[in-house]
Amino acid sequence: MLASLKARQRHQKLMRAAHHLLRDAWLSLDRQQADITAADLAAYAFGRHRIDLDPDEAQRFLEAARVARGEPTIPSA
Repeated sequence: MLASLKARQRHQKLMRAAHHLLRDAWLSLDRQQADITAADLAAYAFGRHRIDLDPDEAQRFLEAARVARGEPTIPSA
């Protein structure tokens, strides 16, 4: 039970971090799609929450946040 609580809290923190980055970039770009990378999210998550995030997981959180915001996902290079 404690593990599922911690997993849920981690998920919520990372989704909030992804939404925060996308929202701030969207507002600063005159409401165009934000060009936030997985590395940006990983750095923000570590700085804000001390969560180590690998690039693949960061990309999944960014894609989920973009879909939740009604934006298209950006194909991986």
